[in-house]
Amino acid sequence: MTPGTKRTRLLAEGGLALAGIIWGANFTLVKFVMGFMPPFYYLGLRFTLAFLIMAVFSLKKIVRLSLRQWGMAVLVGLCLFAGFAFQTVGILTTSPGINGFLTCLYVLLVPFFIGVATGKWPKPGVLVGIVLVVGGIGLLTVSGQLSFGVGEILTMVGTIFWALHILVLSWATKRMDVMSLTSLQLGVLGFLSLAIAFVFEKPVLFPGWPPLGAVAYTAIMGGVVAYFLMTWGQRHTSPTIAGVLMSLESVFAVIVSMAFGYDPVTLRGVIGFALAFAGTALAQVSSSATVTEPVLDGRP
Repeated sequence: MTPGTKRTRLLAEGGLALAGIIWGANFTLVKFVMGFMPPFYYLGLRFTLAFLIMAVFSLKKIVRLSLRQWGMAVLVGLCLFAGFAFQTVGILTTSPGINGFLTCLYVLLVPFFIGVATGKWPKPGVLVGIVLVVGGIGLLTVSGQLSFGVGEILTMVGTIFWALHILVLSWATKRMDVMSLTSLQLGVLGFLSLAIAFVFEKPVLFPGWPPLGAVAYTAIMGGVVAYFLMTWGQRHTSPTIAGVLMSLESVFAVIVSMAFGYDPVTLRGVIGFALAFAGTALAQVSSSATVTEPVLDGRP
């Protein structure tokens, strides 16, 4: 891949950070929606709607994809679905804070997987930045003792799939159209979630207009907009930095929660914010001026 220009890379990283902010802000709406419908039904409605919206703009490109490109998109979608599925099931037997903290550990797994697969490890400054981000998110999300039971184990399995999603997406987005890839991964997630919902959850088909309005908003902002920014952004920056920037989702989820009065503003929270933002800045400044090579080899 031809390295992106500095301007393009900055725009890509800004887009990735914005995606994290959008997802973080969505948490308050998700909390509202969960009072009206079960989780997989919500995921199914949200991402199927996002897929249909994206398909309007990308259908002509989708039908021209090669069989291998279809396979790439489905693989990306399966990793995304697995991340959501294990996180959703895991939160049933663990606290939201611990679930969120364990999920954010994908920011550590991404450079670890890259190092094992390629022998190319991030610069020390990037690693220190990642540790600061994880520490900051830990202060923001974990209030009790961190112990490992079934819920925590399932959440960690989901975290592995979140990391794999970032890596596979980084590979696929350099080999096919961004709009098509965004559409298809959302479609895979949406359709599989609906299938699980109708088999195991037996949802009420019409939960009311207010929750459906929230579903529509999260589909557009947290689906179409955020996942397009993520997919395009990963074409122009490294998977490690992408993971760091998107981990800001947890930080902004707490900020929005505090703004709406769900969580109090505390010294612990302020320190957590400071560590997370300092770590993000350090990782960006310490990262290479050029885009990291694809983790996986081979082109269609």
